[in-house]
Amino acid sequence: MQDKAIVQIGKIALKEMDDKEPYELFIQNMFPDKDNYKMILPVFEIATGDDSCKCVYKNVDIQNVSTQNYLKYAYRKGSARGGDITFTTKFGDIEKKFPTLAGNQFKALISHFKDKSVEEFKILNAVYQFLLLKENYDRIKSDLSAVYDTIGKEDKNTSGLSLLFIINGAEKYLADFKIIQQIILNNGTEEKSEKYGVKSEGASATCSICFQSDKKVHGFASPFKYATVDKPGMVSGFFKQADNWKNYPICTDCSLEFELGRTYITNNLSSYFYGKAYYIIPKTLLSKDTTNLKKAVSRLKDLYKDISKTGEITGKEELLEKKIAEEEDYFNVNLLFYEENPTTKAIKIKLLLEEILPSRFKKLFVDAPKEINTNSLYKEAVSNKKVKSDLTFNLGVLKTFFEHDFYDLIHKVFTLQTFSTESLYGRFMAVIRSNYNRIQTGDYAESTRLTVLKAHLTLSYLKQLKLIDNHSNFTFMDTIEPQEKKASFDIEKLNRFIADNNSFLDTEYKIGIFSVGILVRLLLNIQNASLGNTPFEKKLKGYNLNSALLKSIYKEALSKISQYQGFYAYSNLREFIDQYFILNIEAINKLSNNELSFFFVAGIEFGSQFRNKEVKEETPTLN
Repeated sequence: MQDKAIVQIGKIALKEMDDKEPYELFIQNMFPDKDNYKMILPVFEIATGDDSCKCVYKNVDIQNVSTQNYLKYAYRKGSARGGDITFTTKFGDIEKKFPTLAGNQFKALISHFKDKSVEEFKILNAVYQFLLLKENYDRIKSDLSAVYDTIGKEDKNTSGLSLLFIINGAEKYLADFKIIQQIILNNGTEEKSEKYGVKSEGASATCSICFQSDKKVHGFASPFKYATVDKPGMVSGFFKQADNWKNYPICTDCSLEFELGRTYITNNLSSYFYGKAYYIIPKTLLSKDTTNLKKAVSRLKDLYKDISKTGEITGKEELLEKKIAEEEDYFNVNLLFYEENPTTKAIKIKLLLEEILPSRFKKLFVDAPKEINTNSLYKEAVSNKKVKSDLTFNLGVLKTFFEHDFYDLIHKVFTLQTFSTESLYGRFMAVIRSNYNRIQTGDYAESTRLTVLKAHLTLSYLKQLKLIDNHSNFTFMDTIEPQEKKASFDIEKLNRFIADNNSFLDTEYKIGIFSVGILVRLLLNIQNASLGNTPFEKKLKGYNLNSALLKSIYKEALSKISQYQGFYAYSNLREFIDQYFILNIEAINKLSNNELSFFFVAGIEFGSQFRNKEVKEETPTLN
């Protein structure tokens, strides 16, 4: 795991907190991913006298919370079983939340006071006694329910619930109470050795992070839950939770820096990449280079802030990666992709990419896309609400074909591992066939043409990175003589297309299969113009083709076109197919069904553009 790197970030965070009180180091930002969220607060007016306090409920206040003011609400996440550490908790179903707050939490808080003569006890006890009266309890709960019902769906999921006190005219938040400060501090320190009703603490042992011997090491000090140690059987020492310190010993100093590092990363260096949660953990080339580490941490934090302020939607998934690509290689980053159990909060690491330099980001997210995005095929290829835009490369294009293996895709791309072309053709055709079948049954699906274009773009990207074979020795030779009289099929345009897409159609057999697809497209267009439907499409078997079926389709398509428009229709295309399809049958017979099907479908989807619109064809009357 990245414990040492996170601790180094914690050291930097600790130096920036010189003016903070110790308890503030353990207060957490409830929603670190949101720059601004709501805190819902019942407001109590308190009037203190010599020996008594008078409590009056005023109203429910709604305040905005940010990184600048979250400390005053004194939030610290607790366990799924025991609830959060203070009154401050995530807003939710009031029928469940408020009874816990008004009953269990207050009762537990009052029990912390040893000296019941102090003013804080009198104030908090006055509020507790006030809530014990059913009419008071019901009124506040009703007001909170009304607020919950009126806020938007997003605010329901990203709002907090806390308390506000007006004591003799002065506003006081939970963090202003010394008893709350002590509870947070104790929880932040004691829980490193005590959890689940068990104490796990070792003496005179070596810390697993700094490798220094310490008089005391803690067994529950990691702020990340990599394993579920609250269940017997998840630790060594003959299943004794008390012996977890043997598994994961952390000294007191490292434990504080570890937590601060985790908090810093969670608040400033965590994001989502196409729906996958990840932490970005900067490191320097030399472990003791604290100057450049501090510079990298600060720079990444600023990049996150800049991105959050842009308000951009298009391409936002890769904005951070493109920003990192602009940096020099004075640091590298580890990308830790994870899933968090919503109940136990245990983190399951899905993927760890280590020591990725900014220059690698530049290669993947800037240089390679820039080289391939200029293809005219991608111009205005995407339609959204009748607005056309260019298709440009991003990893979301690859995700189209790796929806269930996206972590594997990310790993291969970032580490520049080669891809199996056969596997790629299988993925392309799985999506194409699935979408095609959905369209046939009237369901919405991405158009086959757009999917083929994405596959084309995927192949271009991977070839640009040299992650798949490119038949660079193949040279397409135009051997078809241009015709003086314009023909209905523009063979010269086809030749230019192949020359412009020589990394896509990089063998003669691919060109041959592609040209058969074009022929079938021309036939389907003829049928659609005359009949209003395309009966020949049934012969394509949902694009599940093999070489024998493709040869049969070619012969039948040729026969149908001869029947509809005469034996010499598209003679130049027929001659082209003879040269590139018929003469390469032996190679085509050895192809997988997926590769063969893919280039055939590509021919169908790109085929209409080669029809010479200046030459008018007679529309046959078909029976």
